Amino acid sequence: MTREIRHERARTAQGQRAGFVSQAAATLLDVVWIMLVDFAALAAFGFLRFLTTNRGYEFPQPGPGWNALLIFVIGVLLLWSAWSGSGRAPGMGLIGLRIVGRDGGQLSSRRAFWRAVLGVLTFGLGVVWVLVSKKNKSLYDIVCGSAVVYEWRASTATGLPESRQNQ
Repeated sequence: MTREIRHERARTAQGQRAGFVSQAAATLLDVVWIMLVDFAALAAFGFLRFLTTNRGYEFPQPGPGWNALLIFVIGVLLLWSAWSGSGRAPGMGLIGLRIVGRDGGQLSSRRAFWRAVLGVLTFGLGVVWVLVSKKNKSLYDIVCGSAVVYEWRASTATGLPESRQNQ
């Protein structure tokens, strides 16, 4: 059983393209999520090293190059899996956004992968393009044929919210 969206403004925005503030906030939350996973991975590596060697616990201090590579890999894997699956990275889920393909359905795995690569390589700054785009499209949306829409409800297999399936 799904709950109805109570606020008229939110009901009206459902399925519409998200604006800059929403996309930027979601991007910032996703950056924080990626950094937390990076921290957890380093802490876990340090703990495993502590368990398997005679050294005391030390938090790993990889060089800037290795840490950048680790953040890149974690970021791409997290965003790619989220966008090719539910269409929502954790920050997007909190804000109520979802990435859709050109047809409004689920973004293909290939497009989600390249969108994730571009997003991580540009540190999420491609979202600034939304400020000048008439269609609220980021740099990633233009290159990968996607769009970010407001969607506060979980989607069904067709990619449309349950309330829009019968319309």
